[in-house]
Amino acid sequence: MNAQQLRNSILQEAISGRLAPQDPNDEPASVLLERIREEKKRLVKEGKLKKKDLVETPISEDEKPFDIPESWEWVKVSSLFLHGAGKQLNASDKEGSLHEYITTSNLYWDRFELSDLKSMYYKDSELEKCTATKGDLLVCEGGDVGRSAIWPYDYDICLQNHVHKLRPLLEGYTRYVYYAFWYYKSTGLIGGKGIGIKGFSATVLKNTVIPLPPLAEQKRIVEKIEELMPKVEEYGKAQEKFNKLNAELPERLKKSILQEAISGRLVPQDPNDEPASVLLERIRKEKERLVKEGRLKKKNSNLRRGNPIRYP
Repeated sequence: MNAQQLRNSILQEAISGRLAPQDPNDEPASVLLERIREEKKRLVKEGKLKKKDLVETPISEDEKPFDIPESWEWVKVSSLFLHGAGKQLNASDKEGSLHEYITTSNLYWDRFELSDLKSMYYKDSELEKCTATKGDLLVCEGGDVGRSAIWPYDYDICLQNHVHKLRPLLEGYTRYVYYAFWYYKSTGLIGGKGIGIKGFSATVLKNTVIPLPPLAEQKRIVEKIEELMPKVEEYGKAQEKFNKLNAELPERLKKSILQEAISGRLVPQDPNDEPASVLLERIRKEKERLVKEGRLKKKNSNLRRGNPIRYP
């Protein structure tokens, strides 16, 4: 099993309820969902959401890819987050004020590259929708589809239109959802092959189904994942070194064997062996015989003792 397979296995165990222990005293996920519904109702009363946002489409059995513990719930992303997106880049649009923004090239798994940000104009009416704040889960719609990270900074940032913004309705579950997305992406369920989610438009994202544990169990799951992942990274680095050594070993081993052979360290020496000087003496006598028979010229015979042997 390579590092990627091990990582996927850990994440699969996590989102199927087998990585961390269940506690019957945990408040079930259904109670968390009810609190989220109450929060949505409050936002509707304040005019921040529309009544249609309270509608929850049922999840069919076909949409549930595996079994989950009894205290868990299958839920759509739209039930957990408010969705927003960035602004489309348009060089001719210069209304509003200039703001730096991030796009898919700045968003990586669990981190951001912010050394070379560009700017574009945003109207005041666009800023609320197109701005991320600390704790928002940002997800690539284009580029490496599904790649995600949680915005960790104390300042807000504007978004370009290929980045989705998911703002949690309540605190506490965003990190778990991030790992669910990581598993979906790494196994091809997002932007992948076969019957998986092949794109991440706003509609597809909001209708993505994930298994939701009780909030207390989510915390245990995230802690366990973050305990194990550094070890997986170490395992992956060690595996790379092993693979490199394994590829180089045959040639290095051959050279080492030959070096040992010609330096007298490959096989044991026996003091009863006839020394090499006796072998050389026999070779000299053989050359003398060949000279006498006219099959070897005297100048080529190196018959004088002590002359070095010249190889043809």
